[in-house]
Amino acid sequence: MIGTETAPLRTGLTRRAWTRAAGIMPVTAVAVIAGCCLAAAFTSGQVRFVAVAVVILVGVVAGLLWTKHGGVDAVHRRVAAARSAWSGSRDGAASVQDGAADARDVALALPRGWRVEAARGRMRFPLGEVTVRGETWVLRAVVGSRRAPRRREVVGVDAPTDGAFLSIPVGTTADSMLVAPAWAGNTSASAPVWLPTVRDRVAEHEDLLASLTVGDDRVILFALDDPRPETILNRARLVRDVAAIIQAAHGRP
Repeated sequence: MIGTETAPLRTGLTRRAWTRAAGIMPVTAVAVIAGCCLAAAFTSGQVRFVAVAVVILVGVVAGLLWTKHGGVDAVHRRVAAARSAWSGSRDGAASVQDGAADARDVALALPRGWRVEAARGRMRFPLGEVTVRGETWVLRAVVGSRRAPRRREVVGVDAPTDGAFLSIPVGTTADSMLVAPAWAGNTSASAPVWLPTVRDRVAEHEDLLASLTVGDDRVILFALDDPRPETILNRARLVRDVAAIIQAAHGRP
């Protein structure tokens, strides 16, 4: 049992924390362009030149300050602090040092066109009879792609999948460049007996866009956003229940 596991922490994190952080620079750029257009429209001569320069300067400074206090590095710090506090208040839970993501987790859950630069904000905690791992993957596009870096939330447990490889979308239809694993479409030749029950359990789970992947003796939820500890716990319950369904279908305790 994990103490008062339903009590949310006051972390300053939001459901769309990574999306908001990634949007700072584009929003700032649009605001600066709009401000320059307005300055140019309502001034003339030397005043116009000065006004546009001031708008650009203010926009750059505002963007830097906003990035410092709300950018991805700031969110990473909040995530690490929140998860450390959450782990410290629960028996058996622990924070884990940032590092390379597990290669088997990456092979199972990573969408096509990305590589995992690091796994950050890592934690491990018991939930019932299983140990859950939760972490944030810092994704970089593969060489040749101009896509901006992204962060994805990963929650997983071990389970005896017996050769099955399945991907089940959570939320709206999973876009292959967002959450669907690279191998999606090359699934098991025949549906395992536990698949309908797993689909029913997934349907009960409310979340942002995500993908539940089953294979290589593990169950992983790969989600678009929401790094809050209470959300990790809800996702942990899902992967734990899916693992239990698979174990029960194989007649294992």
